[in-house]
Amino acid sequence: MSTLVDTNVLLRQLEPEHDHHRAAIAATMHLIESGETLHVAAQSIAEFWSVATRPAAQNWLGFGVASAASAAAEIERTFEVLLSDEAIVYQHWKRLIVERRVTGRRVFDARLVAVMLAHGVARLLTFNGADFAGLGVMVIDPHAV
Repeated sequence: MSTLVDTNVLLRQLEPEHDHHRAAIAATMHLIESGETLHVAAQSIAEFWSVATRPAAQNWLGFGVASAASAAAEIERTFEVLLSDEAIVYQHWKRLIVERRVTGRRVFDARLVAVMLAHGVARLLTFNGADFAGLGVMVIDPHAV
């Protein structure tokens, strides 16, 4: 089985003081060790970069470009990156947002689901399962792995 790793799980792995840090690491390690194929979407790496390079004083990671690039390279080595700029992703996304009446910031969550559908990925590892409710994917909370 294959699982998409959400941006929040990637970020929590780099925040030792965060309440979700241990669960993020333990869940991904467990899934990898059990033979699971873990993926990240290109969109998630962009989201990761955005959050990682925002100022630490504003509750973000505060990474410089070199640190963010190093962390992104580690993500690329650890997970299979799903390139998502294909027409099929757009078609899945457009169908999802219209059929499920998705609006506002949830359109980005629907785009991740569209990437999953386009690449045949069945599950999503995320701390924000409610964000994906009603989008037709199996959500796994890292605490439950």
